[in-house]
Amino acid sequence: MRVRAMAAALVAGVLAVTASACGSGSDAKVPSDPSKVSGTVTMWIYPINEKIENTWWKSRVAAFEKKYSKVNVKVVVQPWANRDEQLTTAIAGGKGPDVVYLIPDQVPQYANTGALADVSDVVAKDKDFRQNALDAMSYQGKLYGVPVLMSETGTVANKKVLAKAGIDAPPATWDEALADGAKLKKKGLYLTDYVATPDATLNQTFYPLLWQAGGSVLSSDGKKAAFNSPAGVKALTFVKTLVDKGYVPKDSLTVTPKPDQSVLCTNKAAMGFASSTAEVGICPGYQASDWQVAAPLKETKSVSYGTVGGLSVLSGSKNAAAAKAWVQWISSASQLKQFDLDHGYSSPRTSQGNLMADQPLVGDSEKYLGQMKTGVTNAAAPRQLMDVVKPHLQAALLGKVSVKQALADAEKDANKQLARG
Repeated sequence: MRVRAMAAALVAGVLAVTASACGSGSDAKVPSDPSKVSGTVTMWIYPINEKIENTWWKSRVAAFEKKYSKVNVKVVVQPWANRDEQLTTAIAGGKGPDVVYLIPDQVPQYANTGALADVSDVVAKDKDFRQNALDAMSYQGKLYGVPVLMSETGTVANKKVLAKAGIDAPPATWDEALADGAKLKKKGLYLTDYVATPDATLNQTFYPLLWQAGGSVLSSDGKKAAFNSPAGVKALTFVKTLVDKGYVPKDSLTVTPKPDQSVLCTNKAAMGFASSTAEVGICPGYQASDWQVAAPLKETKSVSYGTVGGLSVLSGSKNAAAAKAWVQWISSASQLKQFDLDHGYSSPRTSQGNLMADQPLVGDSEKYLGQMKTGVTNAAAPRQLMDVVKPHLQAALLGKVSVKQALADAEKDANKQLARG
């Protein structure tokens, strides 16, 4: 996390000057006439699917260059490791790409310094993108990345474990979840798991419950913590109830279980409330028919966590018009469909909402893409924000402090982190 913080600081320190000093990415518009666009476009992508990434782009580049005969596209597959440091250093040295793959929590850090071009014009006439996917790639009212993939991380239930407790279907509400927890406990089983260790992500633990209770992590302007609220108290109290009643294993509060040895994977828990279908796919003896995807839990609203990935154009690009043309082309309905199918993700396009319908479980999760949020998108490093909040939540669950005190303490530390930017 310290390395990530250093990268964020470098972004803030040098990219604003670099981005504003070179290129025309902020002003260039997506071209309407392919014959009038020229130049070389370099795109940095990452091994979203390691098996195909190095070869997948060749035919797409050839097809694009046939239409845009004066444009040359170079796709460079970069490693995931240290990607922020690598990108930041390249931009600062004037050697950054024209297009780069980013995820929502990266967008504000780069956009806040002026390093990204507004790509609203790329999708201006395209009304097919899901609004929550566009929101995830936006910052302060501007779109800084065109969505190319999505996934939903919600309720995944073990039908056999439910059946042992005489439960016909996964719970839809918190009250139903608590009732099911009591039935499962009588059979020596857990309702779910809740990992509260420092390496757990709040995107898959506390945040979804906070959203379900009608709360927010941050204020609307992103400058202050907002989780110390009635909704926050309700969400953390719900988790504390699960712990105190023995509906989740207490070991996971202090020790992160190995993925394939979790209570979910070893048939000791009935469901995950913020689990991806891939998580249960690694369980020993996995059979898709044993599992069921259900709607995200609801208290005030039914909402889950999910992922979005998109293509951003750097404001320092010397060929921004060509870069936008490439992004528009690869994110078009026909091209994006194959991209998502081959990479194993759902589409951010509403017209392709059943793209993975023939895939066990994944196809079912697509029903809830419109109900997912991507977590905190703020210039003040969302992952560092999690680091200062997590110990306080853990302390409450371990009974060291009250729920209200934990949230108040977390709010103080979160606001200090946000003030540091």
